[in-house]
Amino acid sequence: MYFDYLNALVFAAVGFVFVFANLILASILRPKRKTDVGLETYECGEEAIGDAWIQFDIRYYTVALVYVIFAVEIAFLFPWALVLKDAVADTGAAQGSGIGVFVLVEGFLFVVILFLGLAYVWAKGDLDWVLSYNRSTYQPPELRAKVNLPLVKDIQAAQEAAKANAPKPAPDTDEEAA
Repeated sequence: MYFDYLNALVFAAVGFVFVFANLILASILRPKRKTDVGLETYECGEEAIGDAWIQFDIRYYTVALVYVIFAVEIAFLFPWALVLKDAVADTGAAQGSGIGVFVLVEGFLFVVILFLGLAYVWAKGDLDWVLSYNRSTYQPPELRAKVNLPLVKDIQAAQEAAKANAPKPAPDTDEEAA
């Protein structure tokens, strides 16, 4: 019995070692880009246009979520459809239980709830691609001025210089103790 756990442990350990060994090897072998050109955003050999933090329209996400929800719920209908024939005919695993009509009503109720959800999303306008949303055409910004941030060693040197030039506090005199 413990041998099965050992097999699983060895398999997991080999997996972790493989993943971390590849990460370490990649960090050692990859080129180090420390120049301005090396640190620029790379988009398939083209210069980047605009800022990387653009806002996508929320409709993409809502339509994707609605699709995922309905796809998962429709997937629940396949097992129901497989057992529906046996349940209605009162054969197979459902023999003698008399649940055929109940299963049929439950399936139709499920489809009705799906339809009501679709009608709600449609009435709310989440499935409309063309909305009254006016936006000007994209104009890439002018070349921005480069912001020169101080290096960490410069900040540390300034902090050490400030500590050295700071007035030292007077020592506490304990007159009450005497």
